[in-house]
Amino acid sequence: MAEYTNDQLFEIEEGKKASLDTSIYENPDFLAVQMRQIRMALASGLDVKPYVKPEFDWMQMEEIFTGLEEGVDVSVYAKPDLTYEKMHQVRKGLKNGIDISDKTRYSAGILKQIRKSKEEKLDINKYVEEGYDPEALYQIRLALKNNIELDAYIEPDFRGAAIAEVRIGLEEDIDVSTYSDIRFGWRQMREIRRGLENRLDISKYANPYYDWEQMREIRLGLAEGLDVSKYSSLMYTSNEMRKRRIILSEGAEDRSVSSDDYELSITSGGIEAYITMKHEGKKLDRNSLIASLDENDVRHGLIEENINKICEGRHDKTPLLIAQGSIPRKGADGRYEYFFKTEVDRKPKILEDGSVDYQNMDNYSIVKEGDVLAVYHDAEEGQEGYTVDGVPISGKRGIEQGLLKGEGFNISEDKHTYSAAIDGMVTLEGSILRVIRHMEVNDVTLATGNVDFDGSVHVKGNVENGAVIKATGDVVIDGNVGGAEIISDGTVRLNRGMNAGRHGKVKAKGNIFSKFFESVIVMSDKDVEVSRSVNSLLHAKGWIRSSGTILGGKCFASLGYRVNNVGNSTGTATQLQLGPDPEIAERVREITDKMKDNNKQLMLLNNSLKEFQIKYPPEVRNDMPMYKKIDNAIFTINKQQEELRSESERLRLQIMYSREASIRIDGIAHEGVNCNLNGNKWEARGERYIVLRGAGGVGAGVTVSGA
Repeated sequence: MAEYTNDQLFEIEEGKKASLDTSIYENPDFLAVQMRQIRMALASGLDVKPYVKPEFDWMQMEEIFTGLEEGVDVSVYAKPDLTYEKMHQVRKGLKNGIDISDKTRYSAGILKQIRKSKEEKLDINKYVEEGYDPEALYQIRLALKNNIELDAYIEPDFRGAAIAEVRIGLEEDIDVSTYSDIRFGWRQMREIRRGLENRLDISKYANPYYDWEQMREIRLGLAEGLDVSKYSSLMYTSNEMRKRRIILSEGAEDRSVSSDDYELSITSGGIEAYITMKHEGKKLDRNSLIASLDENDVRHGLIEENINKICEGRHDKTPLLIAQGSIPRKGADGRYEYFFKTEVDRKPKILEDGSVDYQNMDNYSIVKEGDVLAVYHDAEEGQEGYTVDGVPISGKRGIEQGLLKGEGFNISEDKHTYSAAIDGMVTLEGSILRVIRHMEVNDVTLATGNVDFDGSVHVKGNVENGAVIKATGDVVIDGNVGGAEIISDGTVRLNRGMNAGRHGKVKAKGNIFSKFFESVIVMSDKDVEVSRSVNSLLHAKGWIRSSGTILGGKCFASLGYRVNNVGNSTGTATQLQLGPDPEIAERVREITDKMKDNNKQLMLLNNSLKEFQIKYPPEVRNDMPMYKKIDNAIFTINKQQEELRSESERLRLQIMYSREASIRIDGIAHEGVNCNLNGNKWEARGERYIVLRGAGGVGAGVTVSGA
C-alpha cells in the first residue's frame, strides 16, 4: 500500500464519511490540499473526474471546479500549462459571456485588463500590442471609460502611476503637456499636477533635475506665498529646502544684545528694536548710542523721540521702542464668486408649533447650458516690508484656491470661468461642482409612463398607483404619492407624503424625507426622516427621526432613533429595532468563514512545505515547480488573511458604534410598543421622555433614563 501522510489520510477518511467516491483522489501523488479541493467539489455534486489529475495544482483545480459550478465551458481553460491566475481571468470572462482564451499568451495582469475592457465595451488591443504593462493598461482603460484621449501624452515606457497622473490631469482639464515627459518620474508629475491644480507658478520647479521632494518644498512655499527663490537652488537638498522654507514662513528669530547700561532686543522677526535701560535716569552719549545701534544692525526706522529720552535720562526701566521697520502685508487670497445658491438647506424646517415643514425646504438651483456658474479671482501680491537693518521682507502672496472638480461644466482656457455644459441642477460640496441632468414633470401616471432618468427628477404633481420612478440623482415630489415605486441613487423627498396601500416602496442611497408614510416599505442607506408613519416598514442604515408619531409597522435603524410619539392609546403593535445592519453582520460572517477556510489551507500547505524540506535539500527543492507554488500560495493566502482581518476590524467597529446607539423618545411610548436593542427587549407602558440603551450584551437588559 502506498504511503500517505496524515493529512492525506484525513481527506480520504472525510470523503468516505460523506459517502463520496474517494477512489477518484486516493493517489499519494496528490497533495492533501489537492485532495481537499477534489473532496469539496465531489460533495457539491460536480463531475470533476475528467480534471482530477496530479498535474493540476489545487489552485488550478479550484478555478476548474468553480467554473463547473458556474456552468461555463471549462475545457476552454482546463490546461495544465495555464497558471491559475490566467484560468481565473478566462473563467471570469466566460461567466460574463466573453471568451479571452485566445489571449492567454499574455500575463494574467494583462488578461484581466483585456477582460475588463471587453466587459465595458472598450478596445485596448492597440495598447496591449504596443507593450503597455497591466498597471498602465488599467489607467488607459479608466481614461477610455471617461472619454479621455491619452495618446498624445503617453508612451509604453510610462509606468501606470505616471499615466494615472496624466489621466487625472486631463480629467481636471489642466495642461498635462507641462509634465507628460519621460524625464519626469510619476512623483515629480504629481507635484507639477498639484501645482497646476492650485494655480501655482510651476515654472519655478518643473525641472527634471529637481527630485520630487525638492519639488514638493518649492510647491509648498509657493502655496504659502513665499519668495521661493531664496531656497530653490538645485544645490540644496529637500531637507535643507524645508529648513529654509520654515524660516521664511516663520520669519527671523528674535535676538538680544546686552551692555553695561542697557539691553537691546530685536523682535518681531527683525521689525522692532527695544532698549531696556538698567539704571533709571542714566544719560547716554548720543553718538555712542547711534554707533552701538549701527554695530548691531539697527539703522532704519529710528524713533528720535525715544532716542532723546534715553540720551537725556528721561526714562525708567520700561522697554522703549527705539526703531521700527515696516510689517509686510499678505495679499488677498484667491476666491470664487458663485452665481447660484451654494448653500441649500436639504433638511426640513421646524415650525414654531413644533411641526415640520417639508413643503418649503430649499430644493436646488437649476441652470441652463452656457450659464456662468463661478468665476475665480486670483490671489493678490503682498506688500513689501523691511527690518530695522533695512533688509526688505517680501509680503506673502495670497493663497490660491485649487481648481474645482466635478462634472457637467466647462472651464475657460485661463481656468477662471466655469459654465454649465448641460441644462440641469447645480450643486457644490466643498470643491466638487456638479451639474446633473434634471427632469421636471407634472404627474407620473400609467398613462404618462414610468420615469427612468440619468439625473435628478422633480415631480410637480402627483404619482399614481403602479408608477415607477428611477433616478441616478435626487427625487423630489411635490404632490401626493400612491402605491408607486421610487428608487434613487441620491436623496428622496416627498413633500406631501405617500399612502401606498401596501403596494409601494421607496429606496434611496441617500436620505429619505417625507411628510408621512402609510403602508410603505422605506429603505435608506442613510437616514429616514418622517413626520408621521403608519403601518410602514422603515429601514435605515443611519438614523430614523420622526417629529410626529410612528404608529404600527416595523422600524429598523443602525445608528439610533430620535422620535416623538410611538404607538397609540389603543395599543397598536409597533416595533422599533436597533442594531447593526444585517448586511454588515452577514459580511463579517462571510469573512470569518473565509478566514477559517484559509487557515485550513495554510495548515495543509505548511505541512506539504515541511515534507518537501525533509525529503529534498535546498538546492533541489528550490527549483521544483510544486515547491515554488506552495511557497507562493502561502504568501498569497497570508496576505489575503491580513486584508480580511483589516476589513473585519473595520466592520466590527461599525457594529460597536451601532451597539452603543440609543432610542430617544421625546413624547409618549404607548403600550403595544416593543423595542429591541441589539437583542435586548423592552416593552412600553406609557412612559414619557425617555432614552433607551442596551445594557451590555444580548440578554443583558435595557437601561431607561430621562430624555
